[in-house]
Amino acid sequence: MNSTPFNQKHLASALVAAFMVTVAPAVLAEPHDAQWGQELHAQHCADCHSAPHDAAFYTSKRGGKIKSLAGLNTMVQSCANHFNVPWFDEEVNAVSAYLNQTYYQFDQTRAD
Repeated sequence: MNSTPFNQKHLASALVAAFMVTVAPAVLAEPHDAQWGQELHAQHCADCHSAPHDAAFYTSKRGGKIKSLAGLNTMVQSCANHFNVPWFDEEVNAVSAYLNQTYYQFDQTRAD
């Protein structure tokens, strides 16, 4: 009895499963796209956050309340919730990445 084809099928299935568990999430978990965040911000946030919220605002006492990337993420999520913007974490993270890159420049390598 030749069990090689049976074993090869199981081995191939196991390798595919191992790839999906270990490699695929790393490939899918790309850094948050600030360009996409800029587009989302323009579509959903700029009506309220463009006139008084320029670069000077983000460094002012009022705008300077956000002290970390985690705090920025929380604020973006709060705004989305308040205005019933149905964003997933990816959209919130993209907008946070855009705001951070453009205005705040928090260290993205630190865990907050």
